[in-house]
Amino acid sequence: MILNLFLALFALVCVALVFFVLLQVPKQAGLSASMASGGSLLGGRGVEGGLVRVTSVLGGFFMLLALLINFVSQRI
Repeated sequence: MILNLFLALFALVCVALVFFVLLQVPKQAGLSASMASGGSLLGGRGVEGGLVRVTSVLGGFFMLLALLINFVSQRI
């Protein structure tokens, strides 16, 4: 029963983690792209900071749920 709950949560966290990783913009688009854009090399983070934070939290949940699933499955 609890194993099924952990597996369902694990699947949801996996899908959300993939989604938020794909939303992120690569930090380095190459030297020529940064020179051509004329933008600041040390620009503000804006939305990117929130995406990184959400991705980090989801990664933590991913690891925690993986450990819990392993622990619970060994006890059954």
